[in-house]
Amino acid sequence: MPHPTVRGYVLLGVAAATYLAARLVGTWELYLFAFAFLAIVVLAWLSVAATGRRIRATRTITPEQPVAGDEPEMSFSLKNASFLPGPELTLRSPLVGLSTDDLEFEVGSLAPRGERAIKTHVARVNRGVHVLPATEARAEDPMGIARSVHKVSDTLVVTVLPRITPLDSCALFPDLGLKHDWSGRHGLRAFGASEFRGVRPHQPGEPLSHIDWKSTAKTGILMLREMEEPAGADVTMLLDGTAARLVGRLPETNFELAVRAVGSVADYVLRSHRGVSLLCHERNWRQVRLTADGGGRRALLQVLAETRPDAAAPLVSALRRLRKDGSYQLRAQSITLVGISLDQELASTLIRLREDGGRLAFLYIDGTSFAPGVAEGSSALLPFLPAAQQPGTTLSTEDRSLLLSLSAAGIPCLTIARGDDLVRTLTLWRPGHTGRAAAAK
Repeated sequence: MPHPTVRGYVLLGVAAATYLAARLVGTWELYLFAFAFLAIVVLAWLSVAATGRRIRATRTITPEQPVAGDEPEMSFSLKNASFLPGPELTLRSPLVGLSTDDLEFEVGSLAPRGERAIKTHVARVNRGVHVLPATEARAEDPMGIARSVHKVSDTLVVTVLPRITPLDSCALFPDLGLKHDWSGRHGLRAFGASEFRGVRPHQPGEPLSHIDWKSTAKTGILMLREMEEPAGADVTMLLDGTAARLVGRLPETNFELAVRAVGSVADYVLRSHRGVSLLCHERNWRQVRLTADGGGRRALLQVLAETRPDAAAPLVSALRRLRKDGSYQLRAQSITLVGISLDQELASTLIRLREDGGRLAFLYIDGTSFAPGVAEGSSALLPFLPAAQQPGTTLSTEDRSLLLSLSAAGIPCLTIARGDDLVRTLTLWRPGHTGRAAAAK
């Protein structure tokens, strides 16, 4: 429903004052002026009422599924369905959660039955599935006397995919995927160990963890136990979404970094022709099976776009459920936990899972680095290094102690902090290996 603006109320006041003056003075010309001022307000109100609600808008975003951090283009297609000239329009499109600032701009008047297309860029978008409220149009008459605000479009659902980092190797899976020798020239296929296949001579660049020392002692050369995974074996990844452990403000939070890390590692596993079982610890526990093809990668991005850090229960409850209901999964698959939680109870549960035969790895997102005033990239390091070799780390003494206990129990651990380069942190073959290999030759 239209209503007068400040200018309209002033004009109504002038009309009322003129009418009172006419009553007091008794001059009929003043009555004409009073009714003229009132007529202007009424006509402005009628014009806005007649044309304001005949404006329709359609919103689209390009690309339809942007990646976090992109600045996509949003298009508005406006149409005046009235046979009268449209009012002066100002559009406001709320971007709740999608970006920092809402879109607001002046459009002007549309011709009768006219259309207009407007394009603008959105500031950097945040990961997630965002339901944008309807676009609001503020319609005014040309003199700015009457105004109405109403919705001119439907709601818009925008899915923003996470930004993942392509990895050529992964420190959490040293035996998986296509590896390179120390010179970086030759590709060698490495096998994830699960079933014994045979013994063969060791090739440069292959991991030393599978050396068969008895055969090496007999032959005098390094011999490797060749292993292979059972057919169809998956890699299980568990993403911690404990709400109480969330630190930081969008888009810089420990959970957003955890999503990027999970996506990067899972994408690497899928490209290595292995399936992924993705477990999301959130309000409604989810488990998604991802196949090693293009569909699996698309499903990975979609699931990570939808996940939210809203789990009320601590991560330990999810691990206990896994220990109780997923005993086969523990024995048959390797499990990588990407956590924003770390305490004594969690560490004890992980150690018990390891003692039960689970093959675990723990990727800890250092929430302390997201606190205000902490420099970026201050704890991109392996947690089993002594504290003296960790200059500038934000890890507390308790966190270092817990991570050391996990490493001592045979659980590989990595730590990532805000501002860390995921390639340098997660990649197995890092800059400098080639130089050491050349020196060894």
